[in-house]
Amino acid sequence: MREDIINYTERISLLEKNLARQIAWISAADSKISFVFAIDTAILGLLAAVSPTAVSNWKSAPTVFAATAMVFGLLSLFFLLLASFPRTKGPESSLIFFGSIARRDADQFKDDICEMSLESHVDDLCAQCHRTAEIANRIFVWVQRAMVALFLSLVPWFFAIYFLINIRGQTVTCH
Repeated sequence: MREDIINYTERISLLEKNLARQIAWISAADSKISFVFAIDTAILGLLAAVSPTAVSNWKSAPTVFAATAMVFGLLSLFFLLLASFPRTKGPESSLIFFGSIARRDADQFKDDICEMSLESHVDDLCAQCHRTAEIANRIFVWVQRAMVALFLSLVPWFFAIYFLINIRGQTVTCH
């Protein structure tokens, strides 16, 4: 009997550490989202700022470079949207997942916690670890795609900025 308790305790500890690590990975992805978003909006903003307002002022090379940079920049923003969209579906009867807890009233949650066995707690932690891993994986897929789209926008963006500044006869100065 004592061996089972230690075994459950060790498993619970392992699963709680695993869950904490996965939540940390999601936080790391969130910081990447903020960084890529800032870069995306800056490059799109500068592209808009140096673009000619009259259609007759557009030449073919700057148009192609600007359009390509804009498409990849907007695609990157779209991927960031998909990465940052909240995923709130989780284990239905979980006593760990916030959505499942919130669907209960406080007394029902208290009763369910008091009736919980070690085995059901381990099962709940396993389900929560698995769901959190699915969420983390999905977020990182979209962040990775956003970063690729951002990188693909940079070369055409540099050329577009160069051509557009030359069209307008402007120079870029830093203050």
